[in-house]
Amino acid sequence: MNPANPPHAATGVHASAGFTADDAIFTFFRHKWLILGFVCLGLVGAVAVRFVRPPLYVSKAKLMVHYVSDTVGVNPANPDAQNVRPLDSGVENVISSEIEILTSRDVALQVAKAVGPEKILAKKGGGNDLNAATAVVSSGIEVDKPKSSILTIAFKHPDSEVVQPVLEALIAAYMDKHREVRLMSDDYLVKQRDELRNKLTQTEEQLKDLKMRAKILFPEEMKRSYQTQIGKVQDELLDTQRELFERKAMLGDQGHGASAQTNGFDISIPADKLSNYSFATTKLEELKRQESELLLQFKEAYPLVQNVRERIGRLTRQKADLEQQYPALANLLLSAGRGSTNTVGTDVLVARVAALGIILSNLQAQATQVMDLEPKIAELERLRAEQQKTYESVMARLEQQQRDESLAAGKVINMSEVQRPTPPGLDYKKMMKLVGAVLAGCIGMGLGLAFLIDQFLDRSIKQSSDIERHLRLPVFLSVPDTSWAGWLRLPRWLTGLRRGKSAAPNGIGGNGAGQGESALVPWNPAHQLQTYAEGLRERVISYFEVQNLNLKKPKLVGVTGCGGGAGVSTLASGLAAALSKTGDGNVLLVDMNVDQGVAHSFYKGKPGCGISDVLEPENRAGAQVQENLYLATLNNGANDKLVKVLPTRFNHLMPRLKASDYDYIVFDMPPVTQTSATPRLASYMDLALLVLESEKTSQHSAARASALMREARANVAAVLNKHRSHVPAALSQEG
Repeated sequence: MNPANPPHAATGVHASAGFTADDAIFTFFRHKWLILGFVCLGLVGAVAVRFVRPPLYVSKAKLMVHYVSDTVGVNPANPDAQNVRPLDSGVENVISSEIEILTSRDVALQVAKAVGPEKILAKKGGGNDLNAATAVVSSGIEVDKPKSSILTIAFKHPDSEVVQPVLEALIAAYMDKHREVRLMSDDYLVKQRDELRNKLTQTEEQLKDLKMRAKILFPEEMKRSYQTQIGKVQDELLDTQRELFERKAMLGDQGHGASAQTNGFDISIPADKLSNYSFATTKLEELKRQESELLLQFKEAYPLVQNVRERIGRLTRQKADLEQQYPALANLLLSAGRGSTNTVGTDVLVARVAALGIILSNLQAQATQVMDLEPKIAELERLRAEQQKTYESVMARLEQQQRDESLAAGKVINMSEVQRPTPPGLDYKKMMKLVGAVLAGCIGMGLGLAFLIDQFLDRSIKQSSDIERHLRLPVFLSVPDTSWAGWLRLPRWLTGLRRGKSAAPNGIGGNGAGQGESALVPWNPAHQLQTYAEGLRERVISYFEVQNLNLKKPKLVGVTGCGGGAGVSTLASGLAAALSKTGDGNVLLVDMNVDQGVAHSFYKGKPGCGISDVLEPENRAGAQVQENLYLATLNNGANDKLVKVLPTRFNHLMPRLKASDYDYIVFDMPPVTQTSATPRLASYMDLALLVLESEKTSQHSAARASALMREARANVAAVLNKHRSHVPAALSQEG
């Protein structure tokens, strides 16, 4: 029975997600009187602020900070010249420091003493408490932190005769405090000078001892001297070695070895052994002389003495080994004088090479010692330079302090008054801020309460968008509340009593009664909902055409709601009457609310007949209320065969309904509840209309009813009844 496509697809309606601007506008206009009440409350509060917190009197002055005296870097050669730092190089830090000095409690205390506590506290409760007067002065000082070098100072007080004298005393006390903070005392500087002098003396003694121990007066010059000497010795050594090699080459066989008679035997000595022996002999002599010189300066445990002795030991063992291997070497140098001139020249070169090697080794050892001590010497010299600079700076500051003390009292070298304290005037700035805060707070509370009610406390269906958002149902029609006078109408709680007394019974003047009411529900062509009934008819016909059900007969339409008073019976009657005017066929309206005693009456209030009679053409004359329109109830009259239409017996009724000649059969169904049979009966319908009363039907009830009908696989669409247009037509989004 159900069509393939649900109403959602037929209508093409989307469910809007989230809180939109239209929702905000609706909430604002729906609770406009609540918001307006808070606005009025804010206005009253703003007026009360003017009397409770009247504006204070204010006096303003301006000071310019030209520069900051910085005597730390005074040149000792010219102590009379001030070393000043322009304010632009650190304007923010300097201004912040000056503001801290200006707003300090010490300055406020001096002002309170100068002006007098009685005068300051005259309009602050009276008394002569100095601490209270100091607190009043501190709380009344305001300093604008500028980006330039000018400070704008203001003092606020309820007494017009106090503000200007207090501000004048404030400037004077500030300048005195400024000079006291900026200039240090003589005792502190003298103590600092003595400490630096002692530290400098200790550093110089340490540096002197280190240089004397290393025999280094000028490290840089000593390094350059050793570098030059080492270079010269290396060059001379290379030249001597070259000459020695040339001499050996000229000797030929004589240069390759020597022979000597030892105990009658002829022993040949190789040239390399001979050279080694000559070098060892010459080197031993040089090292022994060097050892004698070192012992005159240092003790035997000195590292350089030990190094020389180790080298002497190695060469002595080397010489002994050569003499043991070649005994003739012991007499070689003695016989060298009786030999040829060329052999003697070679021995001299060998000795020179050995001597130059010793000299080079000594120079390198001394240079290494200088390099090891250089970092310590440099560190001490750097420390001495820093201490000397600090010492000279303190001396210069001490001299500057003595010169500054000779200046006249109250004169500050880097401060000038740009604007003297102005005459007292009312300051509305703070009061206006307080007024704005009160007004904004009340308006915010009104808006917040309105949105709190709409979004959290009042969880009812209010607009078509709520149905689409929360129920995911298409909305066929939004029927306005005809008793609503418009968006300027007073709130319901102000007009509900009067409207309840004057409203016509059964909703004659409104949107109709719903289930659960015992009175008759009339319908006539001049009904004020006629236009909306015809609009609902067009939506229903369009739906059947889209679903290709326009040729089906009969087409079953069920109308139900979530509770009584939603206007289900009125809309069902109006829809049936509107469908009967199309001229396509007969329309039957079935009233299924017999348990509640509700009966329909058209025109003259004639009740309908039973369902069994209207399904038989020869017996339905009494059920016709107008052309093509018939009315039936669950009461079968005299036959009384079907007292109730129960879901288990509705299957037996369906063949007779399908065989009838009605084009539309509209069922006025009971409300959807957890215990009602309406969801199952709705599954037999080609279309089920769920009527929701605006601002009455809760979201929870509507969602539960929608879920029950969907579980029964019914095709459901929604109708929003008694919708109130809180928003003006120009801003409203309701169609």
